[in-house]
This record gives sequence, structure tokens and C-alpha cells, in this order.
Amino acid sequence: MSERLASRTMRNSMLVVGARALAKLAVFVVVVLLWRHLGDEGYGRFATMVVYVTLVGVVADLGLQTVFIRDAARDRTLFNRYLANLLSARLLLSLVALVVLAAALRLLSPTLFPYTLPAFVLLLTTSYSSLLRAVFYIRGRLGYEAVAIVAEALLLLALTIVAIGRHATWDLFLWVYAVSYLFTCLFAFAVLRWRWRERVTVRLEPSVVRRLLAAGLPLALGFTITTVYAQLDIVLLQLFKNFQMVGWYSAANKYIDAVAWVPQSAMGAVFPALALLSVGDRRRLAFAYEKSYKMLAILGLPLAVGIGVTADSIVHLTRGFEQSIPALRILAPSVVLLFVNNAFIYTLTAINRQVDFTRLALFTLAVNIALNLALIPPYGYLGAAAASTITEVALFAGGWWLLRRQRLALAAAGSIGRVVASALVMGVAVYLIQSWPFPIVVVGGAAVYAGALFAFGALTAEEWSIIRSGLTTR
Repeated sequence: MSERLASRTMRNSMLVVGARALAKLAVFVVVVLLWRHLGDEGYGRFATMVVYVTLVGVVADLGLQTVFIRDAARDRTLFNRYLANLLSARLLLSLVALVVLAAALRLLSPTLFPYTLPAFVLLLTTSYSSLLRAVFYIRGRLGYEAVAIVAEALLLLALTIVAIGRHATWDLFLWVYAVSYLFTCLFAFAVLRWRWRERVTVRLEPSVVRRLLAAGLPLALGFTITTVYAQLDIVLLQLFKNFQMVGWYSAANKYIDAVAWVPQSAMGAVFPALALLSVGDRRRLAFAYEKSYKMLAILGLPLAVGIGVTADSIVHLTRGFEQSIPALRILAPSVVLLFVNNAFIYTLTAINRQVDFTRLALFTLAVNIALNLALIPPYGYLGAAAASTITEVALFAGGWWLLRRQRLALAAAGSIGRVVASALVMGVAVYLIQSWPFPIVVVGGAAVYAGALFAFGALTAEEWSIIRSGLTTR
């Protein structure tokens, strides 16, 4: 990757990450409001239904969106034809997903079955919102994505406040979320139709859809498996324990989710560049992969350490459930793994190693199922938290090994050794001042971490150059 491409890619990443930071703050406020309004059991029901929607939502995509972004980024002439076919294919797949959703709720969670309709509307709006926003990444016009992210979150916050004021039950918030996603669909359509003057048509060409499915199904299998292992713990907690315990565990996970979007947003912006480099010089691809891994580690390590040290302060500050504190401490190490694992996943996808990605996903799913079945019955939500963190370790090891086989070797520890040292120094400092007001702890920890990065020389001159260019390039 040339420095110019790296800088432009980084700027796009920072734009989306900045927008998502504002949006996630608003969404986290929504979650806190839901905790207080619904209580642990009501929130547990809401969280469980969202998990079912997420799991079944894979059926509505089948890997087509990833293929759309990858292929259209390489060849812009495919854009209109692919979009037209995906708009129609997604509706058909969503109807299939409705059948699967209804059957799953009937069999596994009969108390939630009466709420299938709002769950399906949420699935449909989420699916189309994701597809239409993909056009911003393909075009590299992430300013529109930033606007959509922030506006959607603010609308969700406003509607949530209104619904709480009307003493809404938990199921009404499924409709609230669906309306916010519908807004994003309309915004993306408006940009396409009236800003970019694109003719948004709907067509269904079986040959095109079959070709997309042939490329997308291996990816879909991989993403389905990773989605299952990421959400399976909620389903098992609901089956083996109760909605109250689901509420405690889901609340702890929300603190992790509050930062887990960072690597996904960053690598979503980097992915088109990786796809371009995958058909060129292997050394440039290796450069992009290595720098992506290191930058994600720089972001993830201080968050993992900070969350682990200040878990009780975080939960008390947000007036969360007291029972979530031990689960949050167990989940904290998974944060850095969530960050760097995205470098492995997106690079495998960019080099068309869908089969390897599927194998990795199957391996991690097997690990996760075994851990959850072993740990949830005796330890409940704390066992689920431990299973989640250990599974991320397995994903890390597998992703690193698979890319090494593709001549993309990475010194996983050596390349970030000084970053690890900086995070540990920060952790000690935060531990010593954790009784201080939380904002001071955060600012102080960030200052110590930044100083340690500089003192240890964690970033090379080339990396500093990429960062400066990414901040200033227009």
C-alpha cells in the first residue's frame, strides 16, 4: 500500500469511526434508558429477541453484500447491475428469513413467538439499511455514511425517549429501532437518486444472482458461523437459565459493544483498499495487513486494560446492573482480540480465501459451543462470559495461522510489544487513581498511554507519517 493510499484509507476510517463514536454514545444512552425502564427481565426479553433477529438476518444476506462491495470496488461498471439485483434478491431472502424466524421462536422461545411481526420488520429494515449504506463505502464517499450514522442514532434516541414517556412495553422498542433503520434506507436512496443522479432500479436476473450466490455462499457460511458463536450464549442462557440472567449478561456485553464497532468501522473503510491490493503486489498487501493489525492493537489494548480495571466504576456510573460487573471483568480481555481479529477476517476475505475463512469459523464455532455447554449450566452468565473470551483467543490463533500459510506472515507479539508495554503502564496508573472522578481517570489514563507510546517508540517514523497524512489529507 502506498503512503498516499494508506493516508486516504486512514482518513476514511477516522471519518467513519468519529461518526460512529457520536452515534454509539447516543445508542448507549438508549441502552441505559432501556435498562432503567424495562428492568433486567424486560431488557432480557428485548435482548433475546434482537439476538434471534441477528441470527436469522444472515439468511437475508447470504454473503451477497460483501461480494457487492468487493467486486464493485474493483470494477465500478458492475455497481448499478449488482445493486438492482440485490434489492430484489434481498426481499426474497427476507421472506425466507421470516419463516425461519417464526419457526425458531415457536420451538425455542414460545413466549416471544407472539412478537414475530415487529421482529421481522426490524430484520427487514436492518437488512436494507446495511445494503444501501454499502454504496457509500464502494464510492469512497464516507461523509454520507457519517451523516447517516449520526442521524439514525439521534432519531433512535428521540423515539426511545418518547416511547418511555408513554410507558411502552419491551416489544414496542422493536418498532422504534425499525423506524430508525427505515430512515437510513430513505436517506441512502435520496443520495443515490437525487445527489448522485443514479437510476435506482429493481430487477431479478437469475444468472447474476446465481453468480453472486456462488461467490457469497462460502462467505455467508463463515459469517453465519461467526454470528452464531457470537450470539449463541444468549440463546443458551435463555434455554438453561432465565431472561433475568440474559439481562445481566447482555448488559455487560453492551459495554463491550460500545467499543467493538471501532475495528469493524475502521476495517470496513480499509476493506476496499485491501481488495484492490489483493490483485497486485503481495508486499503492498502485506504492508496494509501489518499496519492494520498494529493500528487496531494500539486502539484495542488500552480499552481492554481500562475496562478491566474500572469495570465497577463504569457500571455504577451508568447505573447498570450490579451483577454485570464480574461478567464485564471477564469480557474485558476480549476487547483487544475483537479489534485485531478484524484484521485477519477482512484480509482473508480480500484475498478470496472464503474457504479458509469458513474453516476458521467452523473451528471457532466448535470451540464456542463446547465451552458454552460446559460452562453455562454450572456457572450461568459468568460461564458465558468466559466462553466468549476464550473463543476470541481461538479465533486469533486460527486467523494468524491461516494468513501465515498465504505468505502473509506476521510477528503477532513482536510487532506490538511496545504497545503492550504502554498499555500495561497505563493500567498501573489507572489502578492507582481509580478512586478519583471517572472523567479524570479516563483523561489521565489516555495521557499516560499516549506518553508511554511516545517514550517507548511504539510507532515508527513511517507510521507517524501515515497518521499525519490521514489527518490532513483532503
